[in-house]
Amino acid sequence: MAPVHRAGLTELWQDTYRLDEHLVLESAPGHTPGSSVLRVESRGERAVFVGDLLHSPVQILRPECNSCFCLDPRQAAATRRRVLERAAAERELVIPAHFAGGGGAVEVRTAPRGFALHRWTA
Repeated sequence: MAPVHRAGLTELWQDTYRLDEHLVLESAPGHTPGSSVLRVESRGERAVFVGDLLHSPVQILRPECNSCFCLDPRQAAATRRRVLERAAAERELVIPAHFAGGGGAVEVRTAPRGFALHRWTA
């Protein structure tokens, strides 16, 4: 990264960064330094690519459960909860990178004790 940065080819950002009218990067601290999620909105449809924020569907049902790779477990759990709250409130599809079986997305809803898996999509 250092040579790319020295060449002036990087864009440093904090909190959120709008790539274009449809794509926004959002900081997702806790798992690893610089971790982020990508939010997509087009024609009234929304999705969030969660990357390393979620490693198992269990973490949707219980956001306080961390993987062994979370460098700041408390912050990772708080970030997971925040992202899932917005996904449920705005009906965003949650698109994981690390779930077994690969591919697909899940609709998340609020539930009395946190969140529920509403529907898987291909």
